[in-house]
Formats: sequence, structure tokens, C-alpha cells
Amino acid sequence: MAMKTVLTLALISLVASAAFSAETTAAGSSHAVSGYDHNDLVVVMVTSATESQRVWLVAGHSYPLLLSERDKLLTLVQTAAKKIETAIAHKTTLSYLQELGSFYTDNADLVTVSFDTAGYQSSFTVVRIMGKGNSAILLLNRKDTRDFIDTLGSVRSLVDDYQRQLALFE
Repeated sequence: MAMKTVLTLALISLVASAAFSAETTAAGSSHAVSGYDHNDLVVVMVTSATESQRVWLVAGHSYPLLLSERDKLLTLVQTAAKKIETAIAHKTTLSYLQELGSFYTDNADLVTVSFDTAGYQSSFTVVRIMGKGNSAILLLNRKDTRDFIDTLGSVRSLVDDYQRQLALFE
């Protein structure tokens, strides 16, 4: 199982890198479950040195995000993470769905983040991305939510590092 995950991750990273210019970097990846077929899904965040204000979320399809949109997504996912922690801490048993927020991207994709629970052992962050003919539903459990937050955070540090190095030569 672990070897399959490593191979899948390597393949996704390779495809993501090939889909963009040679100056792209995979900022990180995390695991999710597809809301369509409940199959495992690797989510990769890709950034480019030449387009330092844009990143791409690759989850089956590529969804471009401005850094400000990445920040919005990060804030919404962090809110969902807090709700998951609350559900676990209080050992809740109810079924509950709460939309935490949504926004349109510069590319006209609609991104919606929700908190969904069917009891503390089954609490998820749900990220829906609906674009031009492509859509994704990411189901993130507690661990996946934490990893996704780390992945989104790593994008900012890569872009900041690029900007810092670029400033050396200006």
C-alpha cells in the first residue's frame, strides 16, 4: 500500500511538472479522497518562478489560483480543521454539514469549502472546485486536512523565497 502511494505520488508529480514550464516547482502534495468515486487522490500544489503570483492546484485537473485566492482557501480550510478538532474533542455524534465559505477565482472557477461530520470519527473538510468543464470534490479527513494546510503553506514560502532571491539582483 505504501509503495503504491509513493509511486502514485511520483507519477502525479511528474505529470504536474510536465504540464507546466521547466521553471515550475511542486510545492508539496497531500492525500484526499475523491467525492465522486471515493478513490484516493493525490493533490499537488505547483508554483512557477515566472508566474510568481499564481499557483496551480492539481487534483485530476489543474486549477490555477492567485496567491490571494490560495490565502482564502487556506483560511477556509483552517476553519474546517478547527471544527474537526472540536468534533473530536467533544466526541460529537450528530450529522451536520456547514458551508464555511466560497469564492470565484480569477479563472472563473467556484471554490467552496464545507465542514461535514457524521460523528467525531467521520469528520471532513470538503473542498469543491467547479471550473470550465472540470470539477473536483476533495474529502479531507483530520490528517489530510492538516497535510493540505501544510501544502498550501509551503507554496507561500517558496514564492517568498523566490521573491527574496530576485530582490538580490534588482
